[in-house]
Amino acid sequence: MAETGTSRGDAGPSRQRVRLRVAGAWSGTLEVSLDEWSVEKLRTEVSSHSGIAKDCIKLISAGRILKDEVVGTADTRKTLRELGIGPNSKLLLTRIAPPLQTNSVDVEQERAERLARIKAAADAMSKRSDDGRFPSDEFDLQLENQSGEKLTFNSETDRRALVMGLMLHAKARSMLEQGNYQEALEVLGMSEESFSLCDRKFLEAVDNVALLQIDTVWCLFMLRDIERLSVARERLARARDGLKRSHGPNLERLRVLQGGFCPELALYVRLELLEGVVAYHSGQTDAARASLLSAQEKFEQLQISDEQVAALAQMGFSMKEARRSLRVSGKDASLAVEFVMNERAKAQQKAEEDDRRQTERREQKKYGKTVGGKGVDITKLNELASLGYERRILAEALKQSENNREFALEMLMNPTSYSTLQASLLENKRESVDSIALAELMSMGFSKDKAKKALRGSTDTTQALERLIQDLQDHTSEGPETESKQRESEVSAASASDAALLDNSISPESPASTDLDPRDEEMEEEIAREITGDPFAEYDIEIHSFLSASSVVRSIHLRMWVPVAQGYIINDSQASAQKEISKFRHA
Repeated sequence: MAETGTSRGDAGPSRQRVRLRVAGAWSGTLEVSLDEWSVEKLRTEVSSHSGIAKDCIKLISAGRILKDEVVGTADTRKTLRELGIGPNSKLLLTRIAPPLQTNSVDVEQERAERLARIKAAADAMSKRSDDGRFPSDEFDLQLENQSGEKLTFNSETDRRALVMGLMLHAKARSMLEQGNYQEALEVLGMSEESFSLCDRKFLEAVDNVALLQIDTVWCLFMLRDIERLSVARERLARARDGLKRSHGPNLERLRVLQGGFCPELALYVRLELLEGVVAYHSGQTDAARASLLSAQEKFEQLQISDEQVAALAQMGFSMKEARRSLRVSGKDASLAVEFVMNERAKAQQKAEEDDRRQTERREQKKYGKTVGGKGVDITKLNELASLGYERRILAEALKQSENNREFALEMLMNPTSYSTLQASLLENKRESVDSIALAELMSMGFSKDKAKKALRGSTDTTQALERLIQDLQDHTSEGPETESKQRESEVSAASASDAALLDNSISPESPASTDLDPRDEEMEEEIAREITGDPFAEYDIEIHSFLSASSVVRSIHLRMWVPVAQGYIINDSQASAQKEISKFRHA
Protein backbone atom coordinates (compact mmCIF):
# COMPACT_ATOMS: atom_id res chain seq x y z
CA MET A 1 0.00 0.00 0.00
CA ALA A 2 1.15 3.53 -0.65
CA GLU A 3 -0.38 6.16 1.59
CA THR A 4 0.36 9.85 1.33
CA GLY A 5 0.60 12.09 4.35
CA THR A 6 2.56 14.96 5.84
CA SER A 7 4.54 14.54 9.04
CA ARG A 8 3.99 17.09 11.83
CA GLY A 9 6.26 20.06 11.37
CA ASP A 10 6.96 19.42 7.67
CA ALA A 11 7.38 22.65 5.77
CA GLY A 12 6.07 21.88 2.30
CA PRO A 13 5.38 19.36 -0.41
CA SER A 14 9.07 18.48 -0.81
CA ARG A 15 8.95 17.09 2.74
CA GLN A 16 5.87 15.00 2.04
CA ARG A 17 6.25 11.33 2.83
CA VAL A 18 4.53 8.32 1.36
CA ARG A 19 4.29 4.72 2.45
CA LEU A 20 5.85 2.19 0.10
CA ARG A 21 5.06 -1.49 0.35
CA VAL A 22 7.99 -3.93 0.33
CA ALA A 23 7.91 -7.71 -0.12
CA GLY A 24 10.38 -10.47 -0.77
CA ALA A 25 13.22 -11.24 1.64
CA TRP A 26 11.47 -8.87 4.07
CA SER A 27 7.84 -7.69 4.02
CA GLY A 28 6.52 -4.46 5.45
CA THR A 29 5.90 -0.78 4.75
CA LEU A 30 8.28 2.17 4.85
CA GLU A 31 7.67 5.91 5.09
CA VAL A 32 9.90 7.61 2.54
CA SER A 33 10.40 11.03 0.99
CA LEU A 34 10.29 10.63 -2.78
CA ASP A 35 11.73 14.10 -3.39
CA GLU A 36 14.63 13.84 -0.93
CA TRP A 37 15.71 10.23 -0.66
CA SER A 38 18.17 8.52 -2.98
CA VAL A 39 18.42 4.77 -3.54
CA GLU A 40 21.29 4.69 -1.05
CA LYS A 41 19.10 6.26 1.64
CA LEU A 42 16.26 3.86 0.81
CA ARG A 43 18.62 0.87 1.01
CA THR A 44 19.86 2.07 4.42
CA GLU A 45 16.30 2.37 5.71
CA VAL A 46 15.37 -1.09 4.42
CA SER A 47 18.47 -2.51 6.08
CA SER A 48 17.57 -1.01 9.46
CA HIS A 49 14.07 -2.50 9.34
CA SER A 50 14.91 -5.89 7.85
CA GLY A 51 18.21 -6.63 9.58
CA ILE A 52 19.79 -7.47 6.22
CA ALA A 53 23.19 -5.92 5.56
CA LYS A 54 22.92 -2.91 3.26
CA ASP A 55 25.44 -4.34 0.80
CA CYS A 56 23.37 -7.52 0.52
CA ILE A 57 20.16 -5.72 -0.51
CA LYS A 58 18.86 -5.43 -4.05
CA LEU A 59 15.65 -3.48 -4.68
CA ILE A 60 13.49 -3.95 -7.77
CA SER A 61 10.61 -1.76 -8.93
CA ALA A 62 8.53 -2.36 -12.06
CA GLY A 63 11.01 -4.97 -13.28
CA ARG A 64 14.00 -2.60 -12.95
CA ILE A 65 16.85 -2.87 -10.44
CA LEU A 66 17.16 0.38 -8.48
CA LYS A 67 20.65 1.89 -8.61
CA ASP A 68 21.99 5.29 -7.58
CA GLU A 69 22.34 7.61 -10.57
CA VAL A 70 24.37 10.82 -10.52
CA VAL A 71 22.82 14.02 -11.91
CA GLY A 72 25.11 16.14 -14.12
CA THR A 73 28.75 16.65 -13.21
CA ALA A 74 28.08 17.27 -9.52
CA ASP A 75 27.98 14.34 -7.14
CA THR A 76 24.21 14.73 -6.73
CA ARG A 77 22.19 11.56 -6.78
CA LYS A 78 18.75 11.26 -8.35
CA THR A 79 15.81 11.19 -5.98
CA LEU A 80 13.39 8.30 -5.84
CA ARG A 81 10.81 10.32 -7.74
CA GLU A 82 13.33 11.10 -10.50
CA LEU A 83 13.96 7.36 -10.78
CA GLY A 84 10.27 6.74 -11.44
CA ILE A 85 9.17 5.74 -7.93
CA GLY A 86 5.69 7.04 -7.18
CA PRO A 87 3.11 6.82 -4.37
CA ASN A 88 1.67 3.61 -5.86
CA SER A 89 4.99 1.87 -6.48
CA LYS A 90 5.81 -1.47 -4.87
CA LEU A 91 9.28 -2.77 -4.14
CA LEU A 92 10.71 -6.27 -4.31
CA LEU A 93 13.59 -6.95 -1.90
CA THR A 94 16.06 -9.72 -2.71
CA ARG A 95 19.10 -10.78 -0.72
CA ILE A 96 22.35 -10.90 -2.72
CA ALA A 97 25.89 -12.08 -2.04
CA PRO A 98 28.36 -9.87 -0.14
CA PRO A 99 30.42 -7.41 -2.24
CA LEU A 100 33.45 -9.70 -2.59
CA GLN A 101 31.32 -12.19 -4.53
CA THR A 102 29.11 -9.81 -6.49
CA ASN A 103 30.97 -9.80 -9.81
CA SER A 104 30.27 -13.42 -10.65
CA VAL A 105 27.41 -14.23 -8.30
CA ASP A 106 25.26 -11.18 -9.16
CA VAL A 107 25.31 -11.93 -12.85
CA GLU A 108 24.31 -15.53 -12.23
CA GLN A 109 21.64 -14.51 -9.72
CA GLU A 110 20.12 -11.94 -12.08
CA ARG A 111 20.07 -14.52 -14.86
CA ALA A 112 18.42 -17.08 -12.58
CA GLU A 113 15.84 -14.51 -11.46
CA ARG A 114 15.05 -13.58 -15.05
CA LEU A 115 14.61 -17.23 -16.03
CA ALA A 116 12.33 -17.73 -13.02
CA ARG A 117 10.26 -14.71 -14.08
CA ILE A 118 9.93 -16.09 -17.61
CA LYS A 119 8.70 -19.46 -16.34
CA ALA A 120 6.32 -17.90 -13.78
CA ALA A 121 4.83 -15.52 -16.35
CA ALA A 122 4.32 -18.30 -18.91
CA ASP A 123 2.68 -20.46 -16.24
CA ALA A 124 0.36 -17.63 -15.17
CA MET A 125 -0.65 -16.90 -18.77
CA SER A 126 -1.34 -20.57 -19.47
CA LYS A 127 -3.66 -20.74 -16.44
CA ARG A 128 -5.69 -17.78 -17.70
CA SER A 129 -5.86 -18.88 -21.35
CA ASP A 130 -8.52 -21.59 -21.03
CA ASP A 131 -11.18 -21.23 -23.74
CA GLY A 132 -14.49 -20.58 -22.05
CA ARG A 133 -12.90 -19.24 -18.87
CA PHE A 134 -13.65 -15.69 -17.89
CA PRO A 135 -11.46 -13.36 -20.02
CA SER A 136 -9.17 -11.94 -17.36
CA ASP A 137 -6.69 -10.04 -19.54
CA GLU A 138 -5.98 -8.76 -23.03
CA PHE A 139 -4.14 -11.88 -24.19
CA ASP A 140 -6.29 -14.11 -26.38
CA LEU A 141 -4.44 -17.36 -27.04
CA GLN A 142 -5.98 -19.54 -29.73
CA LEU A 143 -4.50 -23.00 -30.35
CA GLU A 144 -4.81 -24.27 -33.92
CA ASN A 145 -3.27 -27.06 -35.96
CA GLN A 146 -1.55 -26.56 -39.31
CA SER A 147 -4.92 -26.66 -41.07
CA GLY A 148 -6.12 -23.70 -39.01
CA GLU A 149 -8.54 -25.88 -37.03
CA LYS A 150 -9.04 -25.17 -33.35
CA LEU A 151 -7.50 -27.78 -31.04
CA THR A 152 -9.71 -29.44 -28.44
CA PHE A 153 -8.32 -31.10 -25.33
CA ASN A 154 -9.46 -33.91 -23.08
CA SER A 155 -8.06 -32.30 -19.96
CA GLU A 156 -7.01 -28.93 -18.60
CA THR A 157 -3.54 -30.36 -17.90
CA ASP A 158 -2.94 -31.08 -21.59
CA ARG A 159 -4.07 -27.62 -22.66
CA ARG A 160 -1.98 -25.80 -20.07
CA ALA A 161 1.10 -27.92 -20.78
CA LEU A 162 0.91 -27.25 -24.52
CA VAL A 163 0.23 -23.51 -24.08
CA MET A 164 3.09 -23.08 -21.63
CA GLY A 165 5.46 -25.10 -23.83
CA LEU A 166 4.60 -22.99 -26.88
CA MET A 167 5.08 -19.70 -25.04
CA LEU A 168 8.43 -20.74 -23.59
CA HIS A 169 9.57 -21.99 -27.00
CA ALA A 170 8.62 -18.65 -28.58
CA LYS A 171 10.62 -16.80 -25.93
CA ALA A 172 13.60 -19.10 -26.47
CA ARG A 173 13.44 -18.46 -30.23
CA SER A 174 13.69 -14.74 -29.56
CA MET A 175 16.74 -15.28 -27.34
CA LEU A 176 18.29 -17.50 -29.99
CA GLU A 177 17.79 -14.83 -32.64
CA GLN A 178 19.51 -12.29 -30.38
CA GLY A 179 22.48 -14.61 -29.84
CA ASN A 180 21.70 -15.41 -26.17
CA TYR A 181 22.29 -19.11 -26.73
CA GLN A 182 22.93 -20.18 -23.13
CA GLU A 183 19.72 -18.59 -21.81
CA ALA A 184 17.83 -19.86 -24.85
CA LEU A 185 19.04 -23.38 -24.08
CA GLU A 186 17.69 -23.18 -20.52
CA VAL A 187 14.31 -21.82 -21.64
CA LEU A 188 14.14 -24.55 -24.28
CA GLY A 189 14.64 -27.04 -21.45
CA MET A 190 11.66 -25.51 -19.61
CA SER A 191 9.60 -25.74 -22.80
CA GLU A 192 10.54 -29.39 -23.28
CA GLU A 193 9.55 -30.12 -19.69
CA SER A 194 6.12 -28.55 -20.30
CA PHE A 195 5.60 -30.49 -23.53
CA SER A 196 6.43 -33.73 -21.69
CA LEU A 197 3.33 -33.23 -19.51
CA CYS A 198 1.04 -33.16 -22.55
CA ASP A 199 -0.70 -36.20 -24.05
CA ARG A 200 1.53 -37.71 -26.72
CA LYS A 201 -1.21 -37.74 -29.35
CA PHE A 202 -1.38 -33.93 -29.33
CA LEU A 203 2.38 -33.62 -29.71
CA GLU A 204 2.42 -36.05 -32.63
CA ALA A 205 -0.14 -33.93 -34.50
CA VAL A 206 2.05 -30.80 -34.54
CA ASP A 207 5.65 -30.05 -35.43
CA ASN A 208 6.47 -27.84 -32.43
CA VAL A 209 8.38 -30.49 -30.49
CA ALA A 210 10.45 -31.32 -33.57
CA LEU A 211 11.31 -27.63 -33.96
CA LEU A 212 12.30 -27.50 -30.29
CA GLN A 213 14.74 -30.40 -30.79
CA ILE A 214 16.36 -28.59 -33.72
CA ASP A 215 16.61 -25.34 -31.76
CA THR A 216 18.21 -27.16 -28.83
CA VAL A 217 20.92 -28.74 -30.99
CA TRP A 218 21.35 -25.41 -32.78
CA CYS A 219 22.18 -23.74 -29.44
CA LEU A 220 24.77 -26.43 -28.70
CA PHE A 221 26.28 -25.84 -32.15
CA MET A 222 26.52 -22.07 -31.64
CA LEU A 223 27.96 -22.58 -28.13
CA ARG A 224 30.63 -24.92 -29.58
CA ASP A 225 29.59 -27.55 -27.05
CA ILE A 226 31.32 -30.41 -28.88
CA GLU A 227 30.78 -32.91 -26.06
CA ARG A 228 27.00 -32.56 -26.11
CA LEU A 229 26.89 -32.08 -29.89
CA SER A 230 28.35 -35.53 -30.43
CA VAL A 231 25.42 -37.10 -28.56
CA ALA A 232 22.73 -34.88 -30.10
CA ARG A 233 21.95 -37.43 -32.81
CA GLU A 234 18.96 -38.75 -30.87
CA ARG A 235 17.40 -35.28 -30.71
CA LEU A 236 17.82 -34.77 -34.45
CA ALA A 237 16.37 -38.22 -35.14
CA ARG A 238 13.30 -37.34 -33.06
CA ALA A 239 13.07 -34.04 -34.92
CA ARG A 240 13.15 -35.72 -38.34
CA ASP A 241 10.55 -38.30 -37.26
CA GLY A 242 8.30 -35.53 -35.94
CA LEU A 243 8.59 -33.49 -39.13
CA LYS A 244 7.88 -36.59 -41.21
CA ARG A 245 4.63 -37.17 -39.29
CA SER A 246 3.58 -33.53 -39.58
CA HIS A 247 4.79 -32.73 -43.10
CA GLY A 248 4.75 -36.12 -44.83
CA PRO A 249 7.81 -38.12 -45.97
CA ASN A 250 8.28 -35.89 -49.04
CA LEU A 251 6.61 -32.75 -47.61
CA GLU A 252 3.42 -33.66 -49.52
CA ARG A 253 1.18 -33.10 -46.47
CA LEU A 254 2.81 -29.74 -45.81
CA ARG A 255 2.23 -28.64 -49.41
CA VAL A 256 -1.45 -29.58 -49.16
CA LEU A 257 -1.81 -27.65 -45.90
CA GLN A 258 -0.05 -24.61 -47.35
CA GLY A 259 -1.93 -24.57 -50.66
CA GLY A 260 0.89 -26.02 -52.75
CA PHE A 261 3.61 -23.87 -51.20
CA CYS A 262 6.48 -25.21 -49.10
CA PRO A 263 7.51 -22.68 -46.46
CA GLU A 264 9.73 -25.01 -44.43
CA LEU A 265 12.63 -25.48 -46.84
CA ALA A 266 14.90 -23.31 -44.67
CA LEU A 267 14.05 -25.49 -41.68
CA TYR A 268 15.31 -28.58 -43.51
CA VAL A 269 18.50 -26.75 -44.47
CA ARG A 270 19.20 -26.23 -40.80
CA LEU A 271 18.24 -29.79 -39.86
CA GLU A 272 20.56 -31.31 -42.45
CA LEU A 273 23.37 -28.92 -41.56
CA LEU A 274 23.14 -30.02 -37.92
CA GLU A 275 22.93 -33.68 -38.93
CA GLY A 276 26.14 -33.17 -40.89
CA VAL A 277 27.89 -31.46 -37.98
CA VAL A 278 26.82 -34.17 -35.51
CA ALA A 279 27.86 -36.91 -37.93
CA TYR A 280 31.29 -35.31 -38.35
CA HIS A 281 31.88 -35.10 -34.59
CA SER A 282 30.80 -38.74 -34.34
CA GLY A 283 33.50 -39.75 -36.84
CA GLN A 284 31.05 -40.47 -39.69
CA THR A 285 32.63 -38.37 -42.42
CA ASP A 286 30.68 -39.88 -45.33
CA ALA A 287 27.35 -39.23 -43.62
CA ALA A 288 28.53 -35.71 -42.74
CA ARG A 289 29.42 -34.97 -46.35
CA ALA A 290 26.08 -36.33 -47.63
CA SER A 291 24.06 -34.24 -45.17
CA LEU A 292 25.99 -31.05 -45.88
CA LEU A 293 25.71 -31.53 -49.65
CA SER A 294 21.95 -31.96 -49.29
CA ALA A 295 21.77 -28.87 -47.09
CA GLN A 296 23.70 -26.85 -49.65
CA GLU A 297 21.38 -27.95 -52.45
CA LYS A 298 18.34 -26.72 -50.50
CA PHE A 299 20.20 -23.56 -49.52
CA GLU A 300 20.80 -22.71 -53.18
CA GLN A 301 17.08 -23.12 -53.90
CA LEU A 302 16.43 -20.29 -51.46
CA GLN A 303 18.64 -17.76 -53.22
CA ILE A 304 16.78 -15.05 -55.14
CA SER A 305 18.07 -12.21 -57.27
CA ASP A 306 17.57 -8.50 -56.72
CA GLU A 307 15.86 -8.31 -60.13
CA GLN A 308 13.22 -10.84 -59.06
CA VAL A 309 12.52 -8.91 -55.87
CA ALA A 310 12.39 -5.58 -57.74
CA ALA A 311 9.88 -6.97 -60.25
CA LEU A 312 7.42 -7.83 -57.47
CA ALA A 313 8.13 -4.61 -55.60
CA GLN A 314 7.04 -2.67 -58.71
CA MET A 315 3.64 -4.38 -58.44
CA GLY A 316 3.12 -2.71 -55.08
CA PHE A 317 4.36 -5.49 -52.81
CA SER A 318 6.70 -4.79 -49.91
CA MET A 319 10.26 -6.08 -49.96
CA LYS A 320 9.39 -8.57 -47.22
CA GLU A 321 6.38 -9.85 -49.16
CA ALA A 322 8.45 -10.13 -52.33
CA ARG A 323 11.29 -12.10 -50.74
CA ARG A 324 9.04 -14.38 -48.75
CA SER A 325 6.72 -15.18 -51.65
CA LEU A 326 9.56 -15.93 -54.08
CA ARG A 327 11.17 -18.35 -51.65
CA VAL A 328 8.05 -20.33 -50.78
CA SER A 329 6.92 -20.47 -54.43
CA GLY A 330 10.18 -21.75 -55.89
CA LYS A 331 10.92 -18.36 -57.55
CA ASP A 332 7.80 -18.57 -59.73
CA ALA A 333 6.58 -14.97 -60.11
CA SER A 334 2.92 -15.82 -60.78
CA LEU A 335 2.78 -18.20 -57.81
CA ALA A 336 4.52 -15.57 -55.69
CA VAL A 337 1.79 -13.04 -56.52
CA GLU A 338 -0.87 -15.63 -55.69
CA PHE A 339 0.85 -16.35 -52.37
CA VAL A 340 0.95 -12.66 -51.37
CA MET A 341 -2.71 -12.13 -52.23
CA ASN A 342 -3.68 -15.24 -50.24
CA GLU A 343 -1.68 -14.05 -47.25
CA ARG A 344 -3.26 -10.60 -47.38
CA ALA A 345 -6.73 -12.14 -47.49
CA LYS A 346 -5.87 -14.36 -44.50
CA ALA A 347 -4.53 -11.35 -42.59
CA GLN A 348 -7.74 -9.40 -43.25
CA GLN A 349 -9.88 -12.34 -42.17
CA LYS A 350 -7.80 -12.79 -39.02
CA ALA A 351 -8.09 -9.08 -38.15
CA GLU A 352 -11.88 -9.25 -38.48
CA GLU A 353 -11.98 -12.40 -36.36
CA ASP A 354 -9.79 -10.78 -33.70
CA ASP A 355 -12.08 -7.73 -33.60
CA ARG A 356 -15.10 -10.00 -33.18
CA ARG A 357 -13.43 -11.91 -30.33
CA GLN A 358 -12.43 -8.69 -28.58
CA THR A 359 -16.02 -7.44 -28.77
CA GLU A 360 -17.24 -10.72 -27.29
CA ARG A 361 -14.65 -10.58 -24.51
CA ARG A 362 -15.71 -7.06 -23.54
CA GLU A 363 -19.34 -8.19 -23.40
CA GLN A 364 -18.41 -11.24 -21.33
CA LYS A 365 -16.64 -9.05 -18.78
CA LYS A 366 -19.79 -6.94 -18.46
CA TYR A 367 -21.92 -9.94 -17.49
CA GLY A 368 -19.50 -11.53 -15.02
CA LYS A 369 -18.65 -15.17 -14.30
CA THR A 370 -20.60 -18.36 -13.85
CA VAL A 371 -20.22 -20.31 -10.62
CA GLY A 372 -17.65 -22.46 -12.43
CA GLY A 373 -15.58 -19.40 -13.28
CA LYS A 374 -16.46 -19.28 -16.98
CA GLY A 375 -17.67 -16.38 -19.08
CA VAL A 376 -21.13 -16.29 -20.60
CA ASP A 377 -21.21 -18.18 -23.91
CA ILE A 378 -21.81 -15.38 -26.43
CA THR A 379 -22.77 -17.80 -29.22
CA LYS A 380 -25.61 -19.23 -27.12
CA LEU A 381 -26.53 -15.72 -25.99
CA ASN A 382 -26.93 -14.64 -29.62
CA GLU A 383 -29.07 -17.70 -30.37
CA LEU A 384 -31.43 -16.97 -27.47
CA ALA A 385 -31.54 -13.25 -28.32
CA SER A 386 -33.56 -14.12 -31.44
CA LEU A 387 -36.44 -15.02 -29.07
CA GLY A 388 -36.81 -11.35 -28.16
CA TYR A 389 -35.45 -11.37 -24.59
CA GLU A 390 -33.25 -8.55 -23.31
CA ARG A 391 -29.55 -9.54 -23.46
CA ARG A 392 -28.83 -8.94 -19.76
CA ILE A 393 -31.61 -11.26 -18.63
CA LEU A 394 -30.41 -13.86 -21.13
CA ALA A 395 -26.85 -13.51 -19.87
CA GLU A 396 -28.02 -13.95 -16.27
CA ALA A 397 -29.90 -17.12 -17.24
CA LEU A 398 -26.86 -18.57 -18.99
CA LYS A 399 -24.66 -17.57 -16.07
CA GLN A 400 -26.85 -19.34 -13.53
CA SER A 401 -27.22 -22.42 -15.74
CA GLU A 402 -23.48 -22.75 -16.46
CA ASN A 403 -24.14 -21.97 -20.14
CA ASN A 404 -26.69 -24.80 -20.46
CA ARG A 405 -28.94 -23.51 -23.26
CA GLU A 406 -31.94 -25.74 -22.51
CA PHE A 407 -31.88 -25.05 -18.77
CA ALA A 408 -31.50 -21.31 -19.40
CA LEU A 409 -34.52 -21.40 -21.73
CA GLU A 410 -36.59 -23.17 -19.07
CA MET A 411 -35.66 -20.46 -16.54
CA LEU A 412 -36.75 -17.75 -18.98
CA MET A 413 -40.12 -19.38 -19.71
CA ASN A 414 -40.95 -20.13 -16.06
CA PRO A 415 -42.52 -17.03 -14.40
CA THR A 416 -41.07 -17.85 -10.98
CA SER A 417 -37.51 -18.40 -12.15
CA TYR A 418 -37.80 -15.39 -14.48
CA SER A 419 -38.64 -13.22 -11.48
CA THR A 420 -35.62 -14.69 -9.69
CA LEU A 421 -33.42 -13.72 -12.63
CA GLN A 422 -34.74 -10.16 -12.52
CA ALA A 423 -34.11 -9.97 -8.78
CA SER A 424 -30.55 -11.20 -9.30
CA LEU A 425 -29.94 -8.48 -11.87
CA LEU A 426 -31.17 -5.81 -9.46
CA GLU A 427 -29.01 -7.21 -6.66
CA ASN A 428 -25.97 -7.31 -8.95
CA LYS A 429 -26.57 -3.71 -9.88
CA ARG A 430 -26.67 -2.67 -6.22
CA GLU A 431 -23.59 -4.72 -5.39
CA SER A 432 -21.57 -3.63 -8.41
CA VAL A 433 -18.82 -1.05 -8.09
CA ASP A 434 -16.82 0.87 -10.64
CA SER A 435 -14.13 -1.56 -11.84
CA ILE A 436 -11.64 1.23 -12.57
CA ALA A 437 -12.05 2.71 -9.09
CA LEU A 438 -11.77 -0.76 -7.53
CA ALA A 439 -8.58 -1.49 -9.47
CA GLU A 440 -7.14 1.88 -8.44
CA LEU A 441 -7.73 1.27 -4.73
CA MET A 442 -6.41 -2.29 -4.92
CA SER A 443 -3.24 -1.05 -6.65
CA MET A 444 -2.65 1.06 -3.53
CA GLY A 445 -2.56 -2.11 -1.44
CA PHE A 446 -6.11 -2.27 -0.07
CA SER A 447 -7.84 -5.64 -0.12
CA LYS A 448 -10.65 -6.24 -2.59
CA ASP A 449 -13.30 -6.62 0.12
CA LYS A 450 -12.31 -3.42 1.93
CA ALA A 451 -12.10 -1.45 -1.32
CA LYS A 452 -15.55 -2.66 -2.41
CA LYS A 453 -17.07 -1.84 0.96
CA ALA A 454 -15.60 1.66 0.89
CA LEU A 455 -16.82 2.31 -2.68
CA ARG A 456 -20.37 1.15 -1.91
CA GLY A 457 -20.56 3.59 0.99
CA SER A 458 -19.04 6.52 -0.90
CA THR A 459 -20.03 8.85 -3.68
CA ASP A 460 -16.68 8.73 -5.48
CA THR A 461 -13.16 7.28 -5.35
CA THR A 462 -11.76 10.17 -3.31
CA GLN A 463 -14.32 9.69 -0.56
CA ALA A 464 -13.70 5.93 -0.59
CA LEU A 465 -9.96 6.50 -0.20
CA GLU A 466 -10.58 8.85 2.73
CA ARG A 467 -12.70 6.17 4.40
CA LEU A 468 -9.96 3.57 3.96
CA ILE A 469 -7.25 5.90 5.28
CA GLN A 470 -9.42 6.81 8.28
CA ASP A 471 -9.94 3.11 8.96
CA LEU A 472 -6.17 2.57 8.92
CA GLN A 473 -5.64 5.47 11.30
CA ASP A 474 -8.24 4.07 13.67
CA HIS A 475 -6.37 0.75 13.72
CA THR A 476 -3.07 2.56 14.26
CA SER A 477 -4.42 4.44 17.28
CA GLU A 478 -5.14 1.13 19.00
CA GLY A 479 -1.42 0.57 19.52
CA PRO A 480 1.81 -0.45 17.83
CA GLU A 481 1.02 -4.14 18.01
CA THR A 482 -2.26 -3.64 16.17
CA GLU A 483 -0.53 -1.43 13.61
CA SER A 484 2.10 -4.10 13.02
CA LYS A 485 -0.57 -6.73 12.44
CA GLN A 486 -2.42 -4.37 10.12
CA ARG A 487 0.70 -3.76 8.04
CA GLU A 488 1.44 -7.47 7.85
CA SER A 489 -2.11 -8.01 6.61
CA GLU A 490 -1.69 -5.32 3.98
CA VAL A 491 1.36 -6.97 2.44
CA SER A 492 0.37 -10.61 2.88
CA ALA A 493 -0.91 -10.90 -0.67
CA ALA A 494 2.18 -9.26 -2.11
CA SER A 495 4.66 -11.38 -0.18
CA ALA A 496 3.05 -14.54 -1.53
CA SER A 497 4.83 -14.02 -4.83
CA ASP A 498 7.99 -11.98 -5.32
CA ALA A 499 7.50 -11.76 -9.06
CA ALA A 500 4.02 -10.33 -8.58
CA LEU A 501 5.43 -7.08 -7.23
CA LEU A 502 7.03 -6.33 -10.58
CA ASP A 503 3.55 -5.30 -11.72
CA ASN A 504 2.90 -1.63 -10.95
CA SER A 505 -0.77 -1.47 -11.85
CA ILE A 506 -3.97 -3.41 -12.46
CA SER A 507 -5.60 -3.01 -15.85
CA PRO A 508 -8.74 -0.88 -15.48
CA GLU A 509 -10.23 -2.60 -18.51
CA SER A 510 -10.31 -5.93 -16.76
CA PRO A 511 -12.42 -6.17 -13.62
CA ALA A 512 -11.65 -9.86 -13.44
CA SER A 513 -7.98 -9.12 -13.09
CA THR A 514 -8.65 -7.99 -9.56
CA ASP A 515 -9.57 -11.56 -8.70
CA LEU A 516 -6.05 -12.70 -9.48
CA ASP A 517 -2.74 -12.22 -7.76
CA PRO A 518 -0.74 -9.21 -8.99
CA ARG A 519 0.90 -10.10 -12.27
CA ASP A 520 4.31 -9.62 -13.81
CA GLU A 521 2.77 -7.73 -16.73
CA GLU A 522 6.14 -6.60 -18.05
CA MET A 523 7.32 -10.17 -18.61
CA GLU A 524 3.92 -11.34 -19.84
CA GLU A 525 3.88 -8.63 -22.49
CA GLU A 526 7.45 -9.54 -23.43
CA ILE A 527 6.41 -13.16 -23.97
CA ALA A 528 3.21 -12.19 -25.80
CA ARG A 529 5.20 -10.13 -28.30
CA GLU A 530 7.13 -13.25 -29.30
CA ILE A 531 3.97 -15.23 -30.11
CA THR A 532 3.26 -14.00 -33.62
CA GLY A 533 1.03 -16.82 -34.85
CA ASP A 534 2.72 -16.37 -38.25
CA PRO A 535 3.84 -19.73 -39.72
CA PHE A 536 6.24 -17.91 -42.06
CA ALA A 537 7.95 -15.71 -39.46
CA GLU A 538 10.51 -18.39 -38.59
CA TYR A 539 11.20 -18.85 -42.28
CA ASP A 540 12.08 -15.15 -42.68
CA ILE A 541 14.44 -15.27 -39.71
CA GLU A 542 16.31 -18.28 -41.04
CA ILE A 543 16.70 -16.80 -44.52
CA HIS A 544 18.03 -13.60 -43.03
CA SER A 545 20.57 -15.69 -41.15
CA PHE A 546 21.75 -17.34 -44.35
CA LEU A 547 22.12 -14.11 -46.27
CA SER A 548 23.90 -12.27 -43.47
CA ALA A 549 26.95 -14.48 -44.01
CA SER A 550 26.74 -14.94 -47.78
CA SER A 551 29.46 -12.37 -48.53
CA VAL A 552 31.87 -14.18 -46.21
CA VAL A 553 30.95 -17.49 -47.84
CA ARG A 554 31.84 -16.27 -51.31
CA SER A 555 35.11 -14.72 -50.18
CA ILE A 556 36.82 -17.81 -48.80
CA HIS A 557 36.20 -20.27 -51.72
CA LEU A 558 35.94 -23.46 -49.71
CA ARG A 559 34.53 -26.75 -50.94
CA MET A 560 31.01 -26.70 -52.33
CA TRP A 561 29.34 -28.03 -49.16
CA VAL A 562 31.30 -25.89 -46.71
CA PRO A 563 29.43 -22.58 -47.32
CA VAL A 564 26.34 -24.02 -45.69
CA ALA A 565 28.18 -24.49 -42.40
CA GLN A 566 29.67 -21.01 -42.81
CA GLY A 567 26.23 -19.56 -43.46
CA TYR A 568 25.03 -20.68 -40.07
CA ILE A 569 27.87 -19.16 -38.08
CA ILE A 570 25.88 -15.98 -37.80
CA ASN A 571 27.30 -13.94 -34.96
CA ASP A 572 30.96 -14.96 -35.06
CA SER A 573 33.91 -13.18 -36.61
CA GLN A 574 35.26 -14.39 -39.97
CA ALA A 575 38.36 -15.78 -38.26
CA SER A 576 36.41 -17.97 -35.84
CA ALA A 577 34.08 -19.00 -38.65
CA GLN A 578 36.98 -20.20 -40.80
CA LYS A 579 38.39 -22.06 -37.82
CA GLU A 580 35.09 -23.91 -37.39
CA ILE A 581 34.86 -24.70 -41.09
CA SER A 582 38.41 -26.00 -41.23
CA LYS A 583 37.18 -28.99 -39.22
CA PHE A 584 34.97 -29.96 -42.15
CA ARG A 585 37.43 -29.30 -44.98
CA HIS A 586 39.45 -32.44 -44.40
CA ALA A 587 36.51 -34.74 -43.73
